[in-house]
Amino acid sequence: MKIGYVRVSTIEQSETDALNQQTERVKRAGAILIFSDVESGRKDSRTQFNQMLELCKKGGVTEVIITRIDRLARSVITAHKTLKTFEALGIKLNILDAPIDDVSSPFGWFSASQMSQLAEFESRLLSSRIKHGMAYFREQKKAAPKPPFGFIRVNEKYAPDPENWDKAIAIINFFLTDNATLRSTANYALSEFGKKITLPGLRYWMSNPVLRGHTAYGMRENLHHPEKWEIHHNTHTPMISEATYRNIQRRLQENRTRFAYGVNKEVKEPLPLQGQLICGCCGYKCFILKRQWATYRVRCKQHDIQGNSFCANAQATYLPDIMASVDDALTKRMQEIAILATAAVENERELPEVIDLRQQLQNLKSMPENEIIKAAIAQTTTEIERLRQQQATQTAFDADLVDSLTATFADLKYWENLPNSDKRKVYLELVEKVIVANGKILTIFLRV
Repeated sequence: MKIGYVRVSTIEQSETDALNQQTERVKRAGAILIFSDVESGRKDSRTQFNQMLELCKKGGVTEVIITRIDRLARSVITAHKTLKTFEALGIKLNILDAPIDDVSSPFGWFSASQMSQLAEFESRLLSSRIKHGMAYFREQKKAAPKPPFGFIRVNEKYAPDPENWDKAIAIINFFLTDNATLRSTANYALSEFGKKITLPGLRYWMSNPVLRGHTAYGMRENLHHPEKWEIHHNTHTPMISEATYRNIQRRLQENRTRFAYGVNKEVKEPLPLQGQLICGCCGYKCFILKRQWATYRVRCKQHDIQGNSFCANAQATYLPDIMASVDDALTKRMQEIAILATAAVENERELPEVIDLRQQLQNLKSMPENEIIKAAIAQTTTEIERLRQQQATQTAFDADLVDSLTATFADLKYWENLPNSDKRKVYLELVEKVIVANGKILTIFLRV
């Protein structure tokens, strides 16, 4: 069985044709199953990369296809370990942009090692350039590419935004009025100026040193640790004074205590599907609420905090209903996989497409031989082999999934009596996410 691995480093690259081009190339080279990552090649924790290695270790993989060695890894150590793994398992590594007949041979091993060293060198060189560039950027006290609301970039410095300066000041003044809250301020910004901002976003915006006339770096990676920010004071026109900033901080603290934001919350055991429930209206994560003896209800966090203006998901969805639907989906999936696996083992039936292609191949072979007929025979033979390998791969995956699913869903009474902590672990393993909105379960995404 031939499989492929493709990778790009950033989401921006994944939104271009880079990932699609790699995928098409390895597919044309014969890969029937392709693993794809959007992560740095220097990370060993890449999800799809590790899943690809796990599949190789299970057996059945004969060839791994990549476009370049740096797609596999940008670390010499990781590349070396991966090559050793492939060699030990008898798996051929097919590098499309640098064809090497046998990577396990001395010359092939040397060539692949040289290419992996070059890939890491390029990565380290790029990282060094970025660090030097950022250091120069900070020395010049340049403004960030995306200034906070109320500011624009003029000659790489912060300057008042003529269109939004007064709006930003009005929002801050509203927040400082009596009885104003983060929620009411967010609604004010939306209703008065059409500015949609989340409560955490509003809190961080009002705390941004740029509003006080300072240029700050290192904020994004240290949002909750302002002591780690690099701040250059008095670099541009301030929107608020230091005294106003202190008033904002006092009001933010009052919001936390007065409205119990993040305090006095009872510590509870995580519930099944907690963190896996997504609002179908706004895409925010939902939370699970229970008041007194009421049934656990799933509500959109965005709507609950900021109201209808930000999300239309006003009706709660009951957790038991969601769990029942998820259990249904998992049970059906288990049955489908069991049928496929049983049919493959007992009957070794060929796909209808393969049967049709075999008939076509027999007809082609009975025809007078010429170059066109030869090409058609070769193409048909290749397609039959591809479909057979695809069927074999599907069966191999299903056989593993049958064991995992059967352990929990073969006996539904046993499953129903499991404690929530055990159910949560199973859901985390088998369920990717569940989309809900206004009392309805819209879509269930399974990992199996």
